[in-house]
Amino acid sequence: MKIYPALLLFLFLNTVLLLSVNAQSGIHLRGVVQDTTKVGIPGANVRLIAGKDTLSSNTDTGGSFSFSNLKGGSVMLLIRGIGYAPYNKVFTLKDGVAEQALPTVLLKSSALQLNEVVIKGKVVPMRVMKDTVEFNADAYAVHENDKVEDLLRQLPGVEIDKDGNVSSVGKQLTKIRVNGKDFFTGNVKEFISKLPAGTVSKIQFIDDYGDKANFTGIKTGEPQKILNVVLKSDRNSGNFGSAIASAGTDKRYALNLNDYLWKDLRQIGVNANAGNTNTGAGINTNSNLGLSYRDKVAEKLIFGSNYNYAYNKNESIQQSLIETVNPQGIIYDKSANTNSSKNNSHTLDLSLESTDEGNYIRGGFRGGLQNTNSTSINESLQTGVVRRDLNTQRITRQQNPNFNTEFSMARRLKKPGRILSIGIYGISGLTANNSDLDNQIKYYDPKTGQAVKDSLLNQLVDDRNRTTSLNANLTFTEPLNKGKDSLVKKSLDFSYLFSLSHTRNSLDTKDRDQSGNIREIDSLSNSYTSSFSKHIIGVNYRYETKKINYVLGVTGQPSLLTGAYDGRADKVYRAGFNFSPIARLNYMISTKNQFNVFYEGNSAEPNFNQLQPVRDTRNLNNIVIGNPDLKAAFNHMINLNYNHSNPQNGSNLQVGLRGSLTQNQVVSNTLLIPDKLVPDSLKNFNQETHYLNTNGNYNFGTNYYWSLPFGKKKYTFEMVGGINYNHRVSFAEEVKNIGKGVNVNQRVGIRMNRKWIMLHTSANYAYNSNMYSIRSFNSNTLQIWTFNMDSRVFILKSLILGVNANKTINQGFSVNATNPFIINGSIEKTFFKNKQASVKLEGNDFLNQGNNLTRSITDNTTTESRTNQITRYFLLSFTWNLQSFGGEN
Repeated sequence: MKIYPALLLFLFLNTVLLLSVNAQSGIHLRGVVQDTTKVGIPGANVRLIAGKDTLSSNTDTGGSFSFSNLKGGSVMLLIRGIGYAPYNKVFTLKDGVAEQALPTVLLKSSALQLNEVVIKGKVVPMRVMKDTVEFNADAYAVHENDKVEDLLRQLPGVEIDKDGNVSSVGKQLTKIRVNGKDFFTGNVKEFISKLPAGTVSKIQFIDDYGDKANFTGIKTGEPQKILNVVLKSDRNSGNFGSAIASAGTDKRYALNLNDYLWKDLRQIGVNANAGNTNTGAGINTNSNLGLSYRDKVAEKLIFGSNYNYAYNKNESIQQSLIETVNPQGIIYDKSANTNSSKNNSHTLDLSLESTDEGNYIRGGFRGGLQNTNSTSINESLQTGVVRRDLNTQRITRQQNPNFNTEFSMARRLKKPGRILSIGIYGISGLTANNSDLDNQIKYYDPKTGQAVKDSLLNQLVDDRNRTTSLNANLTFTEPLNKGKDSLVKKSLDFSYLFSLSHTRNSLDTKDRDQSGNIREIDSLSNSYTSSFSKHIIGVNYRYETKKINYVLGVTGQPSLLTGAYDGRADKVYRAGFNFSPIARLNYMISTKNQFNVFYEGNSAEPNFNQLQPVRDTRNLNNIVIGNPDLKAAFNHMINLNYNHSNPQNGSNLQVGLRGSLTQNQVVSNTLLIPDKLVPDSLKNFNQETHYLNTNGNYNFGTNYYWSLPFGKKKYTFEMVGGINYNHRVSFAEEVKNIGKGVNVNQRVGIRMNRKWIMLHTSANYAYNSNMYSIRSFNSNTLQIWTFNMDSRVFILKSLILGVNANKTINQGFSVNATNPFIINGSIEKTFFKNKQASVKLEGNDFLNQGNNLTRSITDNTTTESRTNQITRYFLLSFTWNLQSFGGEN
């Protein structure tokens, strides 16, 4: 594999040499348009008048614009943006200077020129741009002491779950920025609960393809959904935080101290918390300490760092019913698992990035260490084709040290529009498991049903898996524009990506008899290495105008999978090649309508568990044996989306279609093998899972979201829904098994936002069916009705009442499923003139009906589980807010 980095370096150096000898006459002029908070304004119209010629363009998502092939002399710049005052100014361009940049243009809000009564009537609640949906905070009710999460709950399409995770039209937000810049650690859940809503001017939900893509304009893959908070001009620096102490029934408690200070680019933050109020599965105790620092270390260089320590203790009792389909019949596995685990982790992030407009440079390092100790007892009762009881006591110690590093850069070259970018990413991680397994198996006579034999098996299993990967990419963009045409941008993108992942896995299994003697089991031990490398060579044609942007291209993807085993002469060598088109289209039909479509293909290697050809007996109910002859799979994905919005009344309609098809999908082949530890007369079997490649796996579906404000925008009606069909192929006893799943979701709701009350009600219906082609299996269907109500009532200026209710009706579960009615409530009183302090009494699950139900389907196995949790308790909290913005305390 040493030839590939050398080849990459050779290509890079030759490309740079070729580019250095190419020059283009004419001036390339670029600039940036920002608002008074220094955030880029997308979609602003920019006109450049030079003599009798007039050129026109629009700013991109970051507020940048450019003109090419200009001559020296005086030019007039005219800029218009919706909601901003017009701008015009004369500049002089210097002859002989190919690259020139204008000073940053700051547009003032046009609202400053209007009377107050006009401002109130002209608030536009939302607007939609190419990759951004923006909401105006002035169009929503914001109360004193509200946080950003309280503002988000009012926005159409935005959901915040009980754990504080935020999603926009079904897609979870992964990062937060303030005024377009990275904000502390970027943790969405953490900061929306801390940042005061009164500081916010606009909320933006952005489809982000990464900083380098924003610089180069080359967008690949699916974007992340990020939250950008635009602050008011006098609130873009300051200090905020809080100290909270809580105590309650059932020994519930919570302590939290956080403080965040920022001024311009300098950010200093500390966050510490401890408590046991997490109502997730099991009984949880958590603590966390986070420190962050970010500041400019040179004129155009920003340094960022973050350290985090986390501790979690979980005690859970889980009841499960597992159904596995087989041509011989169905295996029913009813189990109860008691688990206790302790986990602590350390993570450290360091980054260095450049703010130079002509160059993008970023380097980063992330390291982590995680330790987990757990003890579990599992009681499994198998019936159906297999009849036996299994009791397993497991003690596990796990360590996960890992680190990754990255370096990426992009540079605008002498010719306008010509860009070169490179990126190198490395990851190394180790997972070390040490398990002590004590198994007791009880066998039954198939005729009488009586227990006839017990078997004891004690194993010591040491499993170590180290994975190292390297990714390197090179992209070169050549502009194809001619003359002075700045309304149309054409370019060719040449790309090369090299990816290498190397895995070394060792499995050491020992047997301990009743006398304590330990012996090695060679047949269950092995040391195995595998490597997967692929090259993606591609060329794209990009076409960009004000209304339509599209990318058409092709990629060739040769790949190689190799493997070897210690002490064995046989090797794995699998070469493959895949050809895939690339297509991306974004069409702005009008200011209210937008359509986009995206297609991409990529290959995926099997994991080491699927490749390793030794018996993994850590779960005697399902022994796993890998297949070293597996090929890499290839995935095809397509997404289509339509967005209609009306900025005047705030209505929004989004419709999406998606589909995927996988070639050479790695699937399971489940076999029932006679148990050699018992006589043949007992007719007992062990279930073994093997793997093979197959075609025929695909899924497709659609989803939609529609919101319609009414009653002078005090109310909003919402409809959210979708349907998905998946076609899965697996094998049982070498017989192909087709799994067909249909999932339907439909929700209707109403939001009410008034000064004295904020209310959100909804009704949701979910339908899930699953069928197998094996005739012995009867299809099962789940139907779940959910009714929700969430409200905040502002009785007095300093007194807030909160009520939350949820009723669920479950139909079709095989495990013991109730129909819980969850009622939560709170009352909060604020004190002092600036409401700096507050006391809050809250009750969770007054009726004590909370439960935790899950269902999952993998190949020919359906698993339903229910886990214990503590949901009813009462909590009394005292909060002291620490904040000052724009010189105000």
